[in-house]
Amino acid sequence: MAHWIKEQFSFQDLQRIMFRLIDRVRVFHGMSGEELLQLLESAEKCTFGGGETIVREGSTGAWLYVIIDGRVSVQKSAGGLPTELAELQAGDSFGEMSLVDQEARSATVIAETPCVLLRLSEKACQKHPGGSAKIYRNIACVLSRRLRDMDDAYVLCQRRAD
Repeated sequence: MAHWIKEQFSFQDLQRIMFRLIDRVRVFHGMSGEELLQLLESAEKCTFGGGETIVREGSTGAWLYVIIDGRVSVQKSAGGLPTELAELQAGDSFGEMSLVDQEARSATVIAETPCVLLRLSEKACQKHPGGSAKIYRNIACVLSRRLRDMDDAYVLCQRRAD
């Protein structure tokens, strides 16, 4: 069984990553430094080794993960076999849907390399209404982009099949 390390971010960690997060992480776009700092004070730092499962398809949990360092594979079970949907890296996020609807995870996420992740709970997001509104709007944009990409991939597959 894989294990992970959970710890709070130090003040120095927060300062170092804060402005980089606003620029590079889509779910944080448009947030002020103060809004992000308030949010990050409730965040957890999670470290996973390469090959470890971070979240499993069908499990529950209302957390959003942001990749600070490392690379992960997002996989969906199809006929009992894992199919890679995406490879994500520093600056990308996952877990948005479970954060919004608290439903079961739709995919498994596995660390391809050692990873440092920022983990945000639904409660942490809701503590600060101004920042939360921006996060939820940005999540809507991220999910919309993913849906459009899947639509494009489907059309491409249909054309190849014809």
